[in-house]
Amino acid sequence: MPDLTEAIMKKSLNNIVNANQIKKACMEFSLINRVDGLIAELKGAGFMSPKLSSLVEASMLGTPIYELNPSLFPLNSNS
Repeated sequence: MPDLTEAIMKKSLNNIVNANQIKKACMEFSLINRVDGLIAELKGAGFMSPKLSSLVEASMLGTPIYELNPSLFPLNSNS
């Protein structure tokens, strides 16, 4: 789980990640069949939360958008 959360963090931009990026991280760890369950677990554990202020962007992308907990990770400005 620590490696998966690190992979998700590396895929984020300014601590924002979408469900497709999380799915790609899960694929790296052969967890493709557990994506939805893992997203629920990560939200429940406080690792991330839905970014409700970007509903229009999520609608355009066709995937939910999440914000990584800034208390757990320094701001990640990867591109």
